[in-house]
Amino acid sequence: MRKTMKLIFTLYLLLFTSHSFAKPIGDCDGTPNDAVTELPSPINIWGQIVCTPYGHIISNMEGYIWSKPSSYSPVMIPSQMIRSKPEKLGNKSYFKEITLTKLTGAEASKAISIFEEGFDKSETTPKVYSLKVVSVSGKELGFQFFEFENNHWGMWCNKICNPKSRFMILNMNKKPNNAINLDN
Repeated sequence: MRKTMKLIFTLYLLLFTSHSFAKPIGDCDGTPNDAVTELPSPINIWGQIVCTPYGHIISNMEGYIWSKPSSYSPVMIPSQMIRSKPEKLGNKSYFKEITLTKLTGAEASKAISIFEEGFDKSETTPKVYSLKVVSVSGKELGFQFFEFENNHWGMWCNKICNPKSRFMILNMNKKPNNAINLDN
C-alpha cells in the first residue's frame, strides 16, 4: 500500500495541483451528492480533497508539503481507510462527514502536551484543532492540527493521540522559523 499511496501522491503533485479552495481536484465526475468536497477553514489553506482512482483523499494544498519528519514521506488521509491493498473505487470512496473543532482551555493544553512529547517546549502557544473524518464505509479517523505562527503540524488521534504520528505541514513559500541566512 505504501508504494501505491506514494504513487497516488506523486501523480497528484504532477497532475492535479490547484489554488482553488472551493472544489476538489482530480477526476471527480460521478462523485455522489452526499460527499464532502470542501475542507473547513483553516485546514482548507493547507489541504484539499483530491479525487483519485483509489477514492478521495485529503492531502496538501499546492505550495505546502505534508510530511513525516523522520522519513520525509508524504502524508495523506485516504477515504478507504485501509492499511494495504486499496481498491480502485474511484469516486465511490469518499468522505461523508468532515468535522473541525477548535480546542481551547484544558483540552488544548492536553493536546499540546501530548504533541510536544520528545520536542522542546514551544515559545508560543499554537491554535489547536480536532478533525474527525468519516468515510462512506462508516469508518472514521481523528486528527489534531497545531497552528503556530509560521508553521503547522498534524497528529493522528484515533482512540488516543500518538506523538510518534506527528507530521509537518510545510509552507514552501515561507522560510522556516529561525532560518539560517545563507547569503552571508
